[in-house]
Amino acid sequence: MRPKRAKAYKKVMQFYQQNHGFREPYQILVSPEFVLEGAAKKIDIVKALEEVVGGRVRLFISHCGIRDVRTEGPNRDSAIATSKQFEKRRCPHRTPIAGAECTGEIVGPTNQHNYCVATQDDELRKKLRKISGMPLIHISHSVVVLEPVPKQAKEESLEQVQVKMGLPELERKMIKT
Repeated sequence: MRPKRAKAYKKVMQFYQQNHGFREPYQILVSPEFVLEGAAKKIDIVKALEEVVGGRVRLFISHCGIRDVRTEGPNRDSAIATSKQFEKRRCPHRTPIAGAECTGEIVGPTNQHNYCVATQDDELRKKLRKISGMPLIHISHSVVVLEPVPKQAKEESLEQVQVKMGLPELERKMIKT
């Protein structure tokens, strides 16, 4: 990994540690699309994710995700072998649904279990960006990418710090302008 990218990723993960309570080993919920893309690009997913987050990881995949990996893709055999390395995360539904939907349901509206999500699904990433404190990882041109912290999350953390510091309302207004 390039030093500039590694430094940026380190800052992103420090932000999530300080403001949202993330800690090692990082829990990464992997979608089936990510596993299939990693197999197609011949990426060692475990090693790549450890490099990106800068620490030890626990990788999870849902039962619906395992079903999707087994039924899809030309690189199915290597994807299945990769997904067998992951821990199985129980999903809340009885009948299997699409892997991306299942991943979204496991995370929930607040990400209370501090999951990082590795997915290739654009709709899922768009939905998860709305959740404050949600590190998103995807593959772009054979490189595993950690998305930068959204401005909304930075603003929320700044407001929380100001409330903790006990700044008077007048000083808060002066800082915003």
